[in-house]
Formats: sequence, C-alpha cells, structure tokens
Amino acid sequence: MEPLPPLDGEVLLDAGSREAVSQDAGRYVQKVPQAVLVPGSVRDIQAMVKYCVQHRVRVAPRGLANTTDGQGLVGGLLIDMRALRKIHRIDADRAVVDAGADWLALTNAAHARGLTPPALTGFLGLTFGGTLSLGGIPPAIQSGGQIDSVLELEVVTGTGELKRCSKTADRELFEAVLGGLGQFAIITKATVRLGPAPEKVRGHELAYTSSKDFFQDFKTLIKRSEISEIYGDWWRPGEHGETSHLNAFTFHPTAKPPVDAHLLRGLTKPPSDAIVSTNDFLPHVTRIDDAVEQLREALDWDNLAKPWMTLWLPERSVEQYVTEVVGNLTPKDVGAGGFVLLYAHRRSKLTRPSLRLPVADGSDWVYLFTLMTAGAKGAGPEFAAEMLKRNQRLFERARALGGTRYPIESTPFTKADWAQHYGDRWAQLQKLKRKYDPAGILTPGPGMF
Repeated sequence: MEPLPPLDGEVLLDAGSREAVSQDAGRYVQKVPQAVLVPGSVRDIQAMVKYCVQHRVRVAPRGLANTTDGQGLVGGLLIDMRALRKIHRIDADRAVVDAGADWLALTNAAHARGLTPPALTGFLGLTFGGTLSLGGIPPAIQSGGQIDSVLELEVVTGTGELKRCSKTADRELFEAVLGGLGQFAIITKATVRLGPAPEKVRGHELAYTSSKDFFQDFKTLIKRSEISEIYGDWWRPGEHGETSHLNAFTFHPTAKPPVDAHLLRGLTKPPSDAIVSTNDFLPHVTRIDDAVEQLREALDWDNLAKPWMTLWLPERSVEQYVTEVVGNLTPKDVGAGGFVLLYAHRRSKLTRPSLRLPVADGSDWVYLFTLMTAGAKGAGPEFAAEMLKRNQRLFERARALGGTRYPIESTPFTKADWAQHYGDRWAQLQKLKRKYDPAGILTPGPGMF
C-alpha cells in the first residue's frame, strides 16, 4: 500500500491497541481491526476515509461502543472518536460538541449555567456520535429521542467529503445520518438543543404482583402528562417472581413541589404504598452513571457477556407481549447483573424517519422494551448462541404483533430483515448509500447493505 497521508493524530498498528477496541459492550463478538486512527482533527478522518476508499478498506467510528452485537466493529480501520471530545460552545438554547464528547460532560457543563439537554438517556457516559447514530431514547416521556434534539450535524461522508447538514441544508443526508447506524457518514460534530434545567425531582416507586394493575397504572400516569419520566423494571424475574416496579419522576421548581396524592390519584395502588424520594435534578439524571460504576466494581460489568434485546412495541400489544415474555424468563435469561426495562414515548415526538417505530394503531404511545441479559464473565460461545436464538424468537413474536427492532442490541438480521425493517424508506436509503458511500466502506457491522 501507499504511505499513509500526513496526519495531526496517529495511526496505531500494534497488537495491544488493536485488540483493545476489538469488542463492544456485548463481549461475545470480537473483530480485531487492521489499524486504529486516533484523530488529531477532522481533517485526519477525511484523509483516512479517502485513503481507505482508494485501498478498499472498511471503516468504522467508535465511541463508547455500547452496542452489543458487533455493530461498530471492523476488520479494517477503526476510528477512535473519543480523541475528538471538545465542547465548543454552550449558548442559551444550544450547544456545539464534538462527536467523541459524551452526554455526561455536556450535562454537567450545561447545568453549571442552569441548562440541560431535553433528552437524556438513563446512562450518560455515551458519546454524541454513538447515540445520534442510533436514537438515544430517554426515560422522559415528552422529549422524543436525542436525535430529535439535533439542530445541525457536521459529517464526513464515505467519500471523505466534509458536509454540514440540517433540516434546511442537505436534509436528506441529515435525516439519513440521524439513526442511520453509521451507514452514510461519520458524525464529527453536532449542534443540539438546550433548555432550562429543572431544579428538583419528585420520585414515586410502586411495586406490583399483578401485570394488569401495573399496566393500568403505567398508562394512567403517562396519559395524564403530569409526570416527566416513567419506566417499569423487573429485576431477576425468573428468580424472585414477577414483581413489577413502576418508577415515576416529576420535575418541579423548588418552591412548588407536587402533591403526592394528586399525582398518584386514581391508581390501583393507594398513594401511601409509594416509596417517595426527592432529589436535585443533576444527581437524578447522573445516578445511573454512578450505578454503572458500582456494577463495574462489584461484577466486572464491562466484561460480562451482554446479548441484549430491545424492541419497540405498539400500545395495542405491549401488555400482552411484556406479560408473556417476563412471565417466561428464567434466571439465565437475565443473569446476576441483568434487568428488564420498559419506557413509554409519544410517537409524535419521535420525528426522525430512520428510527423505525411500530405499526400505527391509533395511539400516540409506543413502548421500548429491553431485556438486558448479563451473563457470566467469560461466558462461552454456546451461551451467546443460545441467547441470540432466544432473541430471534422473541423478536419474531414482537414483529407479528406490530413491533420493530431498536438495533443497538443482539438480534440476528438478514438483508431481507433490514428491507422489511425500513419498509417504504428502504429504496431511498439504498439510493443515499450509493450517493454518500459509493464504495460501501462505512460501518459494515450491521450487515445492512
């Protein structure tokens, strides 16, 4: 091959550097890249993409690598985007950040000015490039996803061209990249919305042994639109029964705390059954990052096998599906460090076309269901194969009920599955792939094209 182009950063070729980025959060897929680019500038990314086009080398950007099925792994050039992590500007209504910066850093910096991003995932140690390539779905029920808060992107296409895109400039590229799984361009910088940060958070936790009562109360709370965040969780359901926990949080000014009995009125559970908490906003939205640190210390969390499954479900079938699945889980399905989550979102707030939602059923509500399996450290290929087979079966059941995949996780997909997943958008995405990545070098992990 020809010598590498001049770079502000460096290309690492040693075995240790390459092996260090050869797995993602799933820890059961390994793909060692030929080289790792640690960019010193966006120019480096452009130069190396052009070099890789010339030499037919596949390329993938890497942030935290929180996908679980090798989506961001590559046998060619891996770009460590965390080398570019500057927060360039924080204004009253927006922030400009590098793709390798994480949401935790922006949340802390914005909060110091009384501001916050409108959509914050439970865990904030994720990079902008990563969540904006996938969706970034928070527990907040009115905010949409993180991709819905983006005003502008700077990207490097599969030809090495640097472009800026938004709703008013190169809109087709903008909408292809947001939730586009890295197929059309590499995100290098993002401008995202900010708003005033709430002061306080009032929390209510209720426990249920009846799935019917859980879903009745869950739906009652979301449809009243008085709370800010809600999620259901099940911890090790195959071992300790099917107890469901409903967790609701209401953001409020310090001077105007909500009335517990009013927020919880009309539920199957009396307000006195709720575990009530009060917290400041910043500790509330960063608490999962603290919990993950504890899991790392207690369970070596990062090295557990995690063949997760994540699905969007329509309102008409969410209760049936979740009740069936949770009721049949075994301890092995969840694992010592695993759990099950259910979020709710307004369909009308999830506006980006590459985020594929369930079949419309007349309701504005859709639900994100996640089975976060965490197997033993060093679990062999037999465990991963068993869980992938399970995920395939559960996905097919969900698809029959109008559900769709949220492809951060571990469900085997063929090219025919991708075509069905994108439906009437598929032909347009094929056209955009040919336009923006004609050599087909970008992010081969999902096996989409």
